[in-house]
This record gives sequence, structure tokens and C-alpha cells, in this order.
Amino acid sequence: MRKEASWLLLVIWAIGLLSALLVYSQRQLSDFDPNGELLHRTTAPNFDASLVELLKSKNIYAGSVIHVGTQSRCYCDTLTTPHQSQLLSKLGDDFHQVRLNVEDVPKLAAMLEAVPALIVLDKQNQLRYLGPYATGYGCFTGKNLVEQVVSYTTQLPYAGAVINTDATGCFC
Repeated sequence: MRKEASWLLLVIWAIGLLSALLVYSQRQLSDFDPNGELLHRTTAPNFDASLVELLKSKNIYAGSVIHVGTQSRCYCDTLTTPHQSQLLSKLGDDFHQVRLNVEDVPKLAAMLEAVPALIVLDKQNQLRYLGPYATGYGCFTGKNLVEQVVSYTTQLPYAGAVINTDATGCFC
């Protein structure tokens, strides 16, 4: 009888632990564009051009892989480092990395409700991608978007930017 009680307590403990982890991990997930602000702004016919002009005003030009983060460097921001390295290595020497704090660009802060975000300008200074690096718990158990971003960036002919607003993951 004592052995059965021990096993029962072990099973109850394991279920409790797994339940707590599940609840905690669900709290870590958030939407990239929860109120649809970015989605709404992308419906403007000149959205791509106005974003490129905004970036030019910050001395960011063609061939840029722009990491948009925060001054506080939240936990989710640190998880993007491997994605940044993969992306730059796959795009080659024609691209360079730029770090931009969302607080330093109020117009960008108004459209991005969550960071970290990724903006890619191709060699012709055209917006190719705006959205998250990855999705899922902690942005490492879900879908890594690096391969897709590389294909969007190198796709010819240019068919317009891909704006990824429908994502759930680790965002600040």
C-alpha cells in the first residue's frame, strides 16, 4: 500500500509540474500585431516607400538587415541572435546588419506593437520583409523564418514586400 501511495504522489507531482510549465509557457506567447496596427498601416498604397524613407532618415540604406529591438534588451530580444547570424550568413556580403531601438524612432514605434522585429531592405533599397524572426515558444521551438526571409529577399522579379503580422511567439 505504501508503494502505491508513493507512485500516486509521484504522478500527481509530475502532472502538477507539467501543468505549471504549460501555464507559464502560454503566458510567454504573445501576438506580433495584437491590435492590427501594422496590418492596418500596410493597406496604405505608399507604405513600403514611406518606411524606406523613414529608414533613410536614420541613415539606413540598401542591403540592410535591420534588427528592431528595445533599449531595455528584453529576454525575447536576446533569443534572436542565432537568427540574425543565420540570416546574414545566408544573404552574403552584400548585406549588413543594423540595430535600431524602437524608442529612438517614434514613427516606427507607432506601427510596431511588439519587438524584436526584422526589416530587410534589398540591394535596390526596396522593402522585402517586415515581421518577426521566428514564432513559437521562446521563438526557438516554433518556426524559424530565416529561410523564408532569404527567399523573399532574393526573389526576382520584385513582387512587393512581405509584411508578416500574423505571428505568435516571444515578443516584448
